[in-house]
Amino acid sequence: MNNHLTRRGLTAMGLAALAAPILGKRAQAKVPNANLDVAYLEGLVLPADTPYLPPSRLHPAYSHAVYVNAALSGAGAQKMWVLAREDGCWRLAFCDVEHWGAMADPTYSGPVSTGRIYTGDRRSGPTPPGIFNIDERQARHRPGWGSVGMYNALYIDLHYSGGRASGVAIHGTLEVNYNKLEQADSHGCVRIRQAVADKIWAILHPEGAWGTASPLWGEVPRFFRSEVRGDMSARSGYIRDGSLLRAADGSVLMRPGYSMVFVFFRDDL
Repeated sequence: MNNHLTRRGLTAMGLAALAAPILGKRAQAKVPNANLDVAYLEGLVLPADTPYLPPSRLHPAYSHAVYVNAALSGAGAQKMWVLAREDGCWRLAFCDVEHWGAMADPTYSGPVSTGRIYTGDRRSGPTPPGIFNIDERQARHRPGWGSVGMYNALYIDLHYSGGRASGVAIHGTLEVNYNKLEQADSHGCVRIRQAVADKIWAILHPEGAWGTASPLWGEVPRFFRSEVRGDMSARSGYIRDGSLLRAADGSVLMRPGYSMVFVFFRDDL
């Protein structure tokens, strides 16, 4: 398994610690599937109206990317790839050790559980497809169990047309839900094991570093048209296909934020 540097100097030793195998009693070796490695993400052919960018087309400001396949069927369904860029190449940053066991060369990071509709819950539903920045505002990074049932929650940067901030996040889930990984069962979020949430959190916030102190802090593309403000006021004019918004002079609209991007998609439609 490869270890990767962040663009502002996380050491190889630090990332090795993030990926160090801690094998649980239930860990079992998995057989890798060559069709589900980074080349799979690169070669996906999806309908023209599907918001998706392969790793090679992500803006160079991004040092990390989290791909989530919210499909309900197929070999790639309910899987996640946490990628790090090194010398222009994208590779797995780490894997879910409990899922892969002793496998030395996993092809994806691990299983997830994405959203489905719950009768009577109008806010539940499938995980929304699209390319999303992590919401850079501190209130949208909730360490530990800062959100009910959600561990180390990282929310996507999206406000709905009515102004409400999206409740969709990637987060660790309760252990009782681990047996539901690899199937759609959440209310819209991306559920992962707590140990995996710790690894993602440590990449963004090593030793508790926030904002400008994080090694992943920088300027990233802006996926909304409204004024950039640091408070929780509503943002508007979002795009979800990863295309670049431009100012009147043709320059790409950028904003301060974390250099990790989320790409949620389905390949079973």
